[in-house]
Amino acid sequence: MEFPPINELQAFDRVARLLSFKRASDELNLAPSTLSHLVRSLEGRLKTRLFNRTTRSVALTEAGQKFHVDIGRILENLDQLITQIERDETSPSGTVRLSVNETSAPIVLQRLDADFYARFPDISVELNVDNRLVDIVAEGFDAGVRLRDDIPKDMIAVPMIKDFRFVMVAAPAYVEKYGMPEIPEDLAKHNCIGFRFQSNRRYVWEFVKGNKETSIDVSGSLTTNAPRILVDAALDGIGIANVAEPLVKDAISQNRLVRVLDGWERDWPGLYLYYPMNRHMPPALRACINALREPSGKTS
Repeated sequence: MEFPPINELQAFDRVARLLSFKRASDELNLAPSTLSHLVRSLEGRLKTRLFNRTTRSVALTEAGQKFHVDIGRILENLDQLITQIERDETSPSGTVRLSVNETSAPIVLQRLDADFYARFPDISVELNVDNRLVDIVAEGFDAGVRLRDDIPKDMIAVPMIKDFRFVMVAAPAYVEKYGMPEIPEDLAKHNCIGFRFQSNRRYVWEFVKGNKETSIDVSGSLTTNAPRILVDAALDGIGIANVAEPLVKDAISQNRLVRVLDGWERDWPGLYLYYPMNRHMPPALRACINALREPSGKTS
């Protein structure tokens, strides 16, 4: 037997509660004939009489009483579930797991700030920082943040920062001691803090100024695969670092770092938030995406 349509079950439940077809039809905003048809249809499916009806009264049969106990509980649970879903839509809740790299982590923290958690007190965010390319579906993440060109083609991607740059920086004490390079070729005389990718390839520094483009395989006393160490090493005066601008924005504004070769920076394809296509996106994830996506009309 096919499961009875929900409208038949609701019609039966309302009549069983009120023991009146007239009052039940009024509450359900149905014509009495329509309500009677729904109940008869349900009795036909079940091959069981559920009500004893006279012109003056309505009473549940023994089978109807047993059926109403169980179906009433099921409909009540269903109603609570729907109410909870509607509440979640207006007041999102739950944990959102995000996979980000060290470059994007400060931007995520800036946008998912105290105001965000004040607006959505029932949302918690688990932030996993990893510079490797992560399969967010296989590893159980709701979304990730990476450079646009690193995002799998089957993902939905929205910009966090469209205009994105790496900048060269050094501590003021380093520049005072060793001088300020004027052109990229001057880096051969300087201690440059190198970066090595997960693939084991060293990052070759790239420069663009007007129509001139050049790349230099810099050398120095320190190489790392962690962008945060690049920043810390530059702050310690070890040498010149080439890092994502968001990582050093505060240090530059506080004069703890100075820009080197200003104007030679190359534009990168931007930081994007990405997530798998899902027809029914959890409200908590939607709230995070709305907070992280690039503000309308702004670039950084």
